[in-house]
This record gives sequence, C-alpha cells and structure tokens, in this order.
Amino acid sequence: MVMKIKYFLVLLALVFVVSACNTNQFQKLNLNDSHYQLTFGKNVPLKLKQQATSVFTKNQQSNFIQNKDIEINNYLFKKYDVYAWNALRALETEISISIDIKVKKNDKFISKTIVSTKRFSSIELNPLAEKEMLKFVEEQLINDLINKLIIEVKLIDL
Repeated sequence: MVMKIKYFLVLLALVFVVSACNTNQFQKLNLNDSHYQLTFGKNVPLKLKQQATSVFTKNQQSNFIQNKDIEINNYLFKKYDVYAWNALRALETEISISIDIKVKKNDKFISKTIVSTKRFSSIELNPLAEKEMLKFVEEQLINDLINKLIIEVKLIDL
C-alpha cells in the first residue's frame, strides 16, 4: 500500500514538472508592426472593405521596408432555408459567408478560404423582421470574418 502511494506521488510530481515545461508567456498579436496593402475583388461589399481597411492600415507611414499584400476575393453569401414536414414557411434560416484570401509572404502567395456560418429561427418572424434579422446576422458574420482574417494573417506572418 505504501509503495502504491509513493508511486502515485512520484507520477504526480512528474506530471507537474512536464506540464510546467510546456507553459510560456502569452504574447499579444500586434498588427502595428507591419504594413499591409489590401486589394479587394469586385464583389466584396463596402462594409467588409471598410472594416478590413480600418484594421490592417492603421499605421500608413511610408518608412516600412517590407510590405505584405492581402488579396480578398470571391465574397459569397448563401442563404439556406430549412423546412420541416408540411410547414409553409421556413423553420430556420442558415446564412453562410465565405471569402478567399491570398497573403504574400516571402515572394509567394498563401491562399485560404474563410467561412462563417450562422443559423437562426425564422418561423416566428414576420417578413419585415426576417429581412432585418438577415441584415443583422450578415453584419455579425462580417465581423466574425474580420476576426478570422486577423487570426489567419497573423498565423501566416509568424
């Protein structure tokens, strides 16, 4: 019995030592260190252009030596209505927004597709409220796309 307790304590101490070695200090991702040049496709909406420009071009000084190019193309907005049994109106609506990005790093382009999806109940909404809900959810999805874009660009820059 004493041997089992000693074995358990040694194993527990070993687990603490190994897990302590894996921790490091948190580093905040900083977008102000680099200058990003954004280019947009024809079908990218104005709201997405404005938000991406405000996030990535905060510091527009010309003394940066290494510029990083970001291309945002192929904005795709999909609406899918979910019906059930004999309902005349959709029970739920699923909205999906996707963009294709290309980030230039070391003279080569890295391509990624970013998708954001949201589902909401639409059976209790009147048609005008459903239209406003679509606008609201689209704004939320654009904000989510911007957050995912920031993460992807910083992961590529690392």
